[in-house]
Amino acid sequence: MVGYWLLVQFSEGAFSRYPVYVEGVFYDSPTISPSGTVKLSEEFVKENKLVYVDVRLEDAVEEFRYLGRTIPLDLYRDSGYLPLLVISTPSGKTLSGIRVCEPCGSFSFHILEKKYLDCDACHTRWNVETLKAVEGGCGDYPPPLLPSSVGAWIEINLSQTKLRILT
Repeated sequence: MVGYWLLVQFSEGAFSRYPVYVEGVFYDSPTISPSGTVKLSEEFVKENKLVYVDVRLEDAVEEFRYLGRTIPLDLYRDSGYLPLLVISTPSGKTLSGIRVCEPCGSFSFHILEKKYLDCDACHTRWNVETLKAVEGGCGDYPPPLLPSSVGAWIEINLSQTKLRILT
């Protein structure tokens, strides 16, 4: 029995150290370049697992189109911010995207059972590794992914959004 327990513990690796429940934590001091790149600490993301970043827009934007979807910002902070999320997954991947569930108008999520990204409003669940729908009414609307690079810093490229970011 002890051998089986050790085998399970070692085979799960980082997954066994990943929290069962994760709430989003705000990262308040991102660096924003004139080209529209948001930079934040990779260490902070690895430690907190689900990180929120609010990026101030030059002008208020009620909605915009991205990847064929209409992203509503009129319900969030007077349309003056782009809400982002960055996820450090149990497998060690880093995902970044726009923090929104369009149909229900939510901008808040948490991670459940080490495997689901769960909308705080409608409780639609997506696989945290792939953002593929698992259950719920808003399954076709996971947070839209943004291109990013990961090193000591996570750099999120916002140029594809065509939004003007306040630097």
